[in-house]
Amino acid sequence: MQIAAYLKTSLIEWPGKIVSVIFTPGCNFRCPFCHNAHLVDPQQVNHLTLLKEEEVLKDLVQRKEWIEAVAITGGEPTLQKDLLAFLSKIKAMGYQVMLEQNGTHPEIIKKLINQKLVDYFCLDLKGNFENYSKFSGVKTETEKIRESLWLIAESGLECELRTTVVPGLHTKENLIKLAEEIKEILAHSRLEIENCRWYLQQFRPIGCLNQDYLGLKPFSPEELKSWLLKLQKIIPQTTLRGI
Repeated sequence: MQIAAYLKTSLIEWPGKIVSVIFTPGCNFRCPFCHNAHLVDPQQVNHLTLLKEEEVLKDLVQRKEWIEAVAITGGEPTLQKDLLAFLSKIKAMGYQVMLEQNGTHPEIIKKLINQKLVDYFCLDLKGNFENYSKFSGVKTETEKIRESLWLIAESGLECELRTTVVPGLHTKENLIKLAEEIKEILAHSRLEIENCRWYLQQFRPIGCLNQDYLGLKPFSPEELKSWLLKLQKIIPQTTLRGI
């Protein structure tokens, strides 16, 4: 599998666990606010020096005494053709696995669930489904994202939803629409709305794919907190992150 970077120890990726984080290159989205432009922009990706899979796996074997889990992020990990085989190797070591992804490949999500290769799913929802391309930067088949959300919710596995809140893209109104869309999907799954964790992440004007966003001032904590009260009426476990 292609590995662009490897963070040996993280205390923030998975709440309550010490994890190692693996970053994969390449993404099918072009979110203008993306802060991992070096993993998304094709020109930058082509100049990355990739790590050898066997060296990362060797290090994970040595770290087994104090690392509890491995998080796979990107870029977009579900684009990796060797993802399932790679995760099988990690699970064989006894690690738990977190997968962060954008929901565009429900067929991969289904295989990961059926083969018990993921313990914790993170689904990055860019915005409300009505005009998703505004957030993703590309034409997006939102039905696939809806299906991925349903599959994850139906699986009974631990999961969280994330939305980075960006001035000029997000408003209280379209976040309320997204909350209602999430609630509607969850109504047909095993995941009770009271147990759905949705994190509204503060935008950071660092390393953005679209350089116009580098000078963008994030929403104030006060404004986000006022929105939060509205959103919690729809999804009770909505939380702010990064403020």
